Amino acid sequence: MKKLQIAGLSAAALLLSSTVFAGDGFSPDQAFQTMLKLEGTWTGEAQVVPVGQSRDDAAVSTTTVSFKNIGNSSVMQTFAAGTPAEMVSMYHQNGQEELIHTHYCAIGNQPSMKFIDSGEEGVIDFRFTKGTNMDVNADAHAHHSFMRIIDENTYESRTENWGGGQMTSVRYTTMKRVAE
Repeated sequence: MKKLQIAGLSAAALLLSSTVFAGDGFSPDQAFQTMLKLEGTWTGEAQVVPVGQSRDDAAVSTTTVSFKNIGNSSVMQTFAAGTPAEMVSMYHQNGQEELIHTHYCAIGNQPSMKFIDSGEEGVIDFRFTKGTNMDVNADAHAHHSFMRIIDENTYESRTENWGGGQMTSVRYTTMKRVAE
């Protein structure tokens, strides 16, 4: 009988802890409010890892991005500013229950992604929904964008790059806010 009570209490504790942690993710509105706080310039390291290769073998390069709030209704993220490879990602809400990310790529396409609650604390996760100027089953494009907020001055990102209808590489970054 004692083993049954302990098993019952263990199961109840597990269920309670699962319920407590289930809400650790962001709502779309919370994710957007968090993104508004990213305004400024960020610098860090990036690695592009082809599928099938180890991250340990990937070259590390320095990267800089900036975030700018546009009328508190959009966030503009700029990559490689002032270069031929300059790209912009725009983030905006469609009501408080939907957050959309559109990436304006240097290769001329515009993949769109929608925020999905991962249930993970500090994670802003976008999944591909559609794209313009591209064939999702053939053309190279950013397909999945994931950001983990570490603290107010640090975030990590992971972007899946696709081509030919499948993932071809993953770009990892660790970014730090530049003091202004």
